[in-house]
Amino acid sequence: MSNVRLSPIADRRKNAVPQGRGTFSPTTARFSRPVYGSAGATRWNVTDDAQLLRRYAEDGSEAAFGELVGRHIDLVYSAALRQVAGDTYLAQDVTQTVLADLARKAGSLPRQTVLTCWLYQATRYAAAKAVRSERRRVNRELEAVAMQEVPSGTEPNWDQLQPVLDEALSCLGAKDRDAVLLRYFERKELRAVGGALGTSEEAARNRVGRALERLRRFLTRRGVSLSTAALASTLAGNAVQSAPAALAGTISAAVVAAAAGAAAAGPTLNLLNLVSMTKLKAGLLGAAVVAGAGTSAVLQQQSVSRLRAENQALRKKSQQLEQLRAENQQLAGLRADADEWERLRRDVAEVHRLRAEVARLRREKEDAAQLAAQNIQLKEALARLAAVAEAKPEIQKPEPEVLPLVLFDDAPLSDVIATLARQANLNPQFDPEVVPRLTNSVNIRLENLTAEAALKTILGTNSLRLVKTPGTAWKRLEDWGEWPGDSVGVTKK
Repeated sequence: MSNVRLSPIADRRKNAVPQGRGTFSPTTARFSRPVYGSAGATRWNVTDDAQLLRRYAEDGSEAAFGELVGRHIDLVYSAALRQVAGDTYLAQDVTQTVLADLARKAGSLPRQTVLTCWLYQATRYAAAKAVRSERRRVNRELEAVAMQEVPSGTEPNWDQLQPVLDEALSCLGAKDRDAVLLRYFERKELRAVGGALGTSEEAARNRVGRALERLRRFLTRRGVSLSTAALASTLAGNAVQSAPAALAGTISAAVVAAAAGAAAAGPTLNLLNLVSMTKLKAGLLGAAVVAGAGTSAVLQQQSVSRLRAENQALRKKSQQLEQLRAENQQLAGLRADADEWERLRRDVAEVHRLRAEVARLRREKEDAAQLAAQNIQLKEALARLAAVAEAKPEIQKPEPEVLPLVLFDDAPLSDVIATLARQANLNPQFDPEVVPRLTNSVNIRLENLTAEAALKTILGTNSLRLVKTPGTAWKRLEDWGEWPGDSVGVTKK
């Protein structure tokens, strides 16, 4: 016995008529949604799912199980609705299946099981199984529609297939040929094909698929190119043609008549009787054909009407599927167009960028050409200037002036040197050894000499000489002023 107890409020409302919460019947696996009484309070004061589950498992309390259902029904239904692509009827079936599994496995679930997680996982598995089952059912119905539709005329595929079909069937193995004949010539369901071959429905489906693939390869070698699906559809619609309505009755009557005469004649006579009766009683056969045609037409009309009624819903589903496929293809085309437009837009942007780059390079090329032309012009101008500079005559120095008379009477040697050096544009610097001699007085009379020649003559008469490069320690006299001219040195001979 579970230790779950009812609260006082729940005791007082134990017998109240439910009006709001849901209850689930494990015996019928059906969920109903009653409501609470006027107070609107829950019947259970228990918050532990495990306790409610144990109470149901041990005592069979439908009230405890109903409380569990009321708590988790929204979770299970919402999860199922998402996983079956919004099919509300299929979501309800999945919800029913999950709750029925919970009722069946209540006693075997571990105590530490989190019920919410268990229900979610169970919903996933049940929804996946339901979706697979629904897909198989739709495929079987579409296949049945294809097999049961009465062809309005010969198809191009059948015109190619008919001449080589029997040869192709003879190349199959016995079991593969039996499977194809039972499935497409006898138009049996896969379960019936499996029963006839001694296998399961899935094994029969696989054998039929393999046999169709072998037929397709043989036909391809014979020049008949059909897909496996087209081959199956062509066989289902054209493999068996309707025989004349009265032919079966006529043959049966002939066989019975032949069997009745078997006691009076041998086998050869019976065969002759059968052939002769078939030839001589053409009028009787024509009447039988007329009589049987009406009955067969009525039966065929009834069968066609029934098949049309059964296939109408499947055709609508097939049309919806085709419409969805067309919409998917259209969306795929739009997506491809959008991708192509985006690629073209990027290409156009790249072209504009490249054009701008080309324009910039052209401008730079033109600027470089202008700079090169200017550089050539500058080089030519420099060359002309250099040529002009080379062709310019050198400035010749004026010839030194010839002094008609140079006369010094008892004058200091330093004053004589200073006078003549200034006249000859020379700046003498003296060797320290000759400085004492500069105080000597001289008397000189010279005629028709330049100032520099007169200076050299006077220095020579006083044992001195004029050099172009003075020594580093040589100096000018301090009391001499400045005048322009080249620096020269005065030293002893």
